[in-house]
Amino acid sequence: MTGTIDLPKLASAYRRLVLWFGAQLIVSFGSFGALALLPQLGAGLETVVLSFAIPVGTLATIVALAYYGYQTATALGSNVAWVWAWVWGLAMFVPCANAIALLVLSSKATAACRANGIPVGILGPRITAGERAADDAFA
Repeated sequence: MTGTIDLPKLASAYRRLVLWFGAQLIVSFGSFGALALLPQLGAGLETVVLSFAIPVGTLATIVALAYYGYQTATALGSNVAWVWAWVWGLAMFVPCANAIALLVLSSKATAACRANGIPVGILGPRITAGERAADDAFA
């Protein structure tokens, strides 16, 4: 990583990256349960809705993770952040690869946040009220 670190952008993008990863886990495990229910539901509206919602939810999390992976990498000052977006998007289709990619990017983002006095918890950096208001203004 080279360049300067944009701390407000890093804190915001990294937190959203962590939260979207959690959403991706929920969608993945929820889809297993939903797929188990499909044979019992028959050919009704519920089957159509579940058959549509599972791939849409999966695609939404893949796109969001690729986007926030890119935003986190650029906030860290990476000149090759676009590579993160592609790698992340492709890693979503490989079991456990997205978790490994998250660990690599997360360790760099956590180190940068802590080095600059931003506390990092299990849900990512703790954004103060002032940073949150600034982030909402530019989101």
